[in-house]
Amino acid sequence: MPRHAEPLRSPFHRDPPDAKAYTSRILPLFVEYLDDHPQGKLLDVGPVCGENIRFFASRVAKLYVCDLFQRLCQETRQGRSASHIWRDLNYPVGSFEAVQLWDLGDHLEDRDFTRLVELCVLMLKPKGMLMLIAMGEQADSTFSSSLAIGEAFRLHVRAQPDLDLPRHHRHNRELIAMLSPFKLIKSFIYRSGLREFLFQHP
Repeated sequence: MPRHAEPLRSPFHRDPPDAKAYTSRILPLFVEYLDDHPQGKLLDVGPVCGENIRFFASRVAKLYVCDLFQRLCQETRQGRSASHIWRDLNYPVGSFEAVQLWDLGDHLEDRDFTRLVELCVLMLKPKGMLMLIAMGEQADSTFSSSLAIGEAFRLHVRAQPDLDLPRHHRHNRELIAMLSPFKLIKSFIYRSGLREFLFQHP
């Protein structure tokens, strides 16, 4: 694997100051794996974000963006369960080298989170990587947010008022137990309480 994963940098502007931004410790490891598999496929289930698309598209042969946050919001507004969004993950077994879940698990009931993990087990190739973010207990629950990748692995928190989603806080042990089909490679907790995890398909 390369010694350092190089972040995508914009030649036009630098990231504006952002009090809620933080430098990710797990994203560089996730990117190292992608850089080691340049012909691989990556699934990003987060909200559609131009910065994230540019960041990941330069590192893999094929990038698949499936906005499950928007789909989950639509189902919630119609009073339907999250079980209706899984049709969007109807990919063949072993389709991806890596999956970026962002903080989707924070917005799912336990049974739906368990189903998401089961689907990731099927979609990921052996030794494939899964990155997950979980917000802290003190996170503002009055609005939903998304994360945009900036320079030098800085992640910028953006309010998403159009996404009216519930939030379910889980402690680290609970999260790791729910992802027990995977091997935990690395985790990091930030002062804000936000947590990042990197898992590997066995």
